[in-house]
Amino acid sequence: MKLPSVDVLRGIAALGVAWYHSRVDLWVGFKEIQNNPGSYSLIDRMLSWFSLPISQMGSMVMLFFVLSGFCIHLPMAGRARMIDWRAYAVRRFFRIYPAYFATLLLCLAGAGILFWQGVGQSPALSEYATSTFMLQNWVSGRQVGMNPSLWSIPVEMELYLVYPLLLWIHIRFGFRCALAFTLVCTVFGWVFFLFGWENLWGSFFRYAIIWNAGAWLAERYVSGNLPRWTIWHAIAMFGVFGLSMLAGLAGIDSYHISYGWGFSSFLLLWWSLGPGETFFKRPSVWLQWLGFCGMVSYSIYLLHFPIFRLLGAIWTGVFGGKPESFLVPTLGVVLVIPIAWLFYRSVEEPALKIGGRLAGRV
Repeated sequence: MKLPSVDVLRGIAALGVAWYHSRVDLWVGFKEIQNNPGSYSLIDRMLSWFSLPISQMGSMVMLFFVLSGFCIHLPMAGRARMIDWRAYAVRRFFRIYPAYFATLLLCLAGAGILFWQGVGQSPALSEYATSTFMLQNWVSGRQVGMNPSLWSIPVEMELYLVYPLLLWIHIRFGFRCALAFTLVCTVFGWVFFLFGWENLWGSFFRYAIIWNAGAWLAERYVSGNLPRWTIWHAIAMFGVFGLSMLAGLAGIDSYHISYGWGFSSFLLLWWSLGPGETFFKRPSVWLQWLGFCGMVSYSIYLLHFPIFRLLGAIWTGVFGGKPESFLVPTLGVVLVIPIAWLFYRSVEEPALKIGGRLAGRV
């Protein structure tokens, strides 16, 4: 089942996260400009204000989680039967791991080049080792320096592993028990957070309710029982979205804000499946471009941070400091797209085809 809205929303999420991270290595920063206005041009000072909403777009990873739950459950929605475990495992492995591992190798090479040039630290091989087995969130809580955004990929794999259990509970005992299971996972996450056990609350416990909300939408969508969208849903979507962004700007802990972004993402996907579905089917150049970005969104997500790291090091080496204009990180995001497409065609797409063939044999 091909839904144009899913690819468009993936593209929006990928570009939002990339734009958020582009500020780290490709811009001097909002606070620097505001604290030293005399050192920067009027245009740079004006453009810096556009960075404020961008500074909250890292939480668009929650949209990825909602979309993931929706897409994983969509083929099984309404069937009331278990999946073929072996075929499922093969597809999920080849969907995630080959491109992830290739990214780790590229990050290690990039870190080695920066260290050799004297503009970076020596790569921490222990962090690369734990990341190879997707254990970094549990063992150290630290990501490889070239790509801190890789934290979400092990979480995604954990959610893949938990999904069969969720599906079994839903089939065997019904929706209420599946909801109870989800809430128990969430409560465990809160307890881990309150006790400061970061290695535990940074795992799937924190995001189970967000991911499973996408699966619920898939179930309702396939069965034709998706509740009617009302003006109150729209008010809640925009209201929670705005409050979450303001809370982030106010410095509220991201643990709490993630649920606001998750709720807004849930409603956004709900709207796209209902009254907004016709909007995403319009012949629009922008929608086609966002759909293309959605197709390569995983590659964008994997590669954007190390690309920004390398571009930032080159810029600093040539000009002696970080870029002053916010246009530079914005252009950096645009540059990531064709590179991600090449990575998609050479690594991600072949892995998907291999996974599909092997799953078919199973």
